[in-house]
Amino acid sequence: MAGAETATDAAGAGAWLAGLGSMLAEPFLIGPDSRLFYMNFIVFIACGAAVYWLHARRPGDATNVSGSGPLGFIFPAKMYLSRSSLVDLKIYIANHFVSFKAAGVKLVSISAIAAATASVLEPVLGGLALDGQAFWALALCALMMAMANDFATYVTHRLTHENKALWPFHRVHHSAEVLTPLTLYRKHPVYSFISSLIQPLIAGPVIGVIAVVFDQHGVWTIMGVNAVYMMFNFVGANLRHSHIWIEFGPVLSRVFISPAMHQIHHSIDPKHYDRNYGEVFALWDWMFGTIYIPNGREEISFGVVDNPGATGASPAQPHPTLKDAYLEPIRAFARELSGREDKGAADDPPVGVRAA
Repeated sequence: MAGAETATDAAGAGAWLAGLGSMLAEPFLIGPDSRLFYMNFIVFIACGAAVYWLHARRPGDATNVSGSGPLGFIFPAKMYLSRSSLVDLKIYIANHFVSFKAAGVKLVSISAIAAATASVLEPVLGGLALDGQAFWALALCALMMAMANDFATYVTHRLTHENKALWPFHRVHHSAEVLTPLTLYRKHPVYSFISSLIQPLIAGPVIGVIAVVFDQHGVWTIMGVNAVYMMFNFVGANLRHSHIWIEFGPVLSRVFISPAMHQIHHSIDPKHYDRNYGEVFALWDWMFGTIYIPNGREEISFGVVDNPGATGASPAQPHPTLKDAYLEPIRAFARELSGREDKGAADDPPVGVRAA
């Protein structure tokens, strides 16, 4: 009996250690659903090399941030080894352990919302009974889900920009002084919390529609990832957070967010405030009047500014460390709720207020 108990205890300890090891390794286990997946970086390097050979290798070209060849242009050391990039890395790793997801907390049940939507729509749309396994249906469902998730991103993004109390949590992302693919993950856990509340409320009803009309919950996937998002990653999504300038032109830029348009979004120039909130699709920005389509290369600086109204304002850094990135937004949020007047860079108002 004692031997059985010992074996059980050993098995339990082994399972606990395996779980701990899995949690510790998670930040470094990068799958196809991550922008940091190796195939996405192959595209990133190929696009960067094309820009280098077409433009940046010419002497005096504004895009030539490095004189050490194509790899030096794509991965300039002064950006990737900067203090800002180091904070990006620390936040990326730390968020795997401090986020509500790490604690197993399920905030809003997307399946419950989908089920409730389906029960309401069944009497109206149930008679359609389309073939959900046809290729066109799977592709349409994938597009519907991608657009729903992207609209949720637009809503979350715009809300955290234009709400003065919520802006400090998103400002962590904008305080990056250089943009690299890892900057995507420079997010305060509270921002992710807000997103996790909004995304199910928008995507859940779409899943309900898909369940009723197509009688299935799956969509077209590539390597287990929504096909639309996988293709978005394959065509250079990592370029959005980089110095590599690529435009889509005046027509396509009203449908999709180009890398240049998202770099504009990070700009400290007042004319770029409150613009280009979308992640994949520019349709939402076009529809709601927040689109900014550049006409040729624009010289931009990244970060947040301590005196937005001043001529020649320069970037400030409210988050020089991981500790600051986590705690400063909470202090700023508390000050805003208490009604105390903001002072200095630590209380920088939201972008919407800066542009007003």
